Amino acid sequence: MEQLYALIRETTSEKQNGSHRVAAEITAGMIRGSKYWTLEMLDELWKQLKPFLTEVCNNFSPENRYYWGLCFKHGMENQDPRRMHRLIDFICSLVITNQTMGTTFNETSRWYLVEELRTFQWRIPSIWCAINDHAKTLLDHPFKTVRENIAE
Repeated sequence: MEQLYALIRETTSEKQNGSHRVAAEITAGMIRGSKYWTLEMLDELWKQLKPFLTEVCNNFSPENRYYWGLCFKHGMENQDPRRMHRLIDFICSLVITNQTMGTTFNETSRWYLVEELRTFQWRIPSIWCAINDHAKTLLDHPFKTVRENIAE
């Protein structure tokens, strides 16, 4: 696992689109592959992934945002939300925190990732309620693009 962590960190430090695509696909594979891991192994995985994913989400570019959206989509696809609660919590923490990212692009990118939770549809009602409550507070957000993205 240490080699995979080193590889995804190395590839995301590069500014090439292909590097981010490789890192996103490896990360999605790690998330999907952890389906039957023990709790200790999952805790170790997320102790490493959470700071990495936070850094990635804070440094999105228009070119690589799509790849990371696919990473989360494929990581959660056809999965039990009870087994994916760490990823769901991470995605929710991107928007439910009171911090603002400053730029319109960063704000809309975070809501773009929240849209990937639609994979779980009705199976995460408490999460949808929390997101909805937070979205209501942002209806008067100063950026029009952010308001439109939330409305989607």
